[in-house]
Amino acid sequence: MFKVKGDDGAARVGGPGAGGYDANAGDANINSMGGINGGAGANAGAGEWNNAAPGPYDDFGRPIPGVTLPTVYFSFDSSRIGSSEAPKLDEIASYLSSTPGTGVVIEGNCDNRGSDEYNRALGERRALAAKEYLVQRGIAESRIRTISYGEERPAVQGDDEASRAKNRRDEFVALTLNK
Repeated sequence: MFKVKGDDGAARVGGPGAGGYDANAGDANINSMGGINGGAGANAGAGEWNNAAPGPYDDFGRPIPGVTLPTVYFSFDSSRIGSSEAPKLDEIASYLSSTPGTGVVIEGNCDNRGSDEYNRALGERRALAAKEYLVQRGIAESRIRTISYGEERPAVQGDDEASRAKNRRDEFVALTLNK
């Protein structure tokens, strides 16, 4: 089941902040499509997207207001899709199958253990694992992009195991694809 949050039309697809999704095209992020534009003015909060400087998904699509896809969590130092997380990916595959013209960006995230470089690579492996899962369920690769934020975007702050577990995740941004 997909949750629609808010009557204001703001896309809330996970990530920190009270205003819903916050896209940030920072210089250090990596993705499977050859990188993204970053630098000054590349941030866009929900509701500002159409008036903002180019964001990380502008060449691919626009976030769909009101659509929140499930978050997939991972074990420590792992990119394996756990049996408890597979149904979430099945739900995402079902959504994509039933909504032609949509795509998804998979954002890989890590906890704060490990070097920045290692965590960016692990975040990318996590995003690619989810992408492979969706492709195996019939979603065209052309409808999926991946990006790794490593440990840059924690869902919660804290050095305890419960906090770290919430930061080891893939978040999914539903997009209306550019034609």
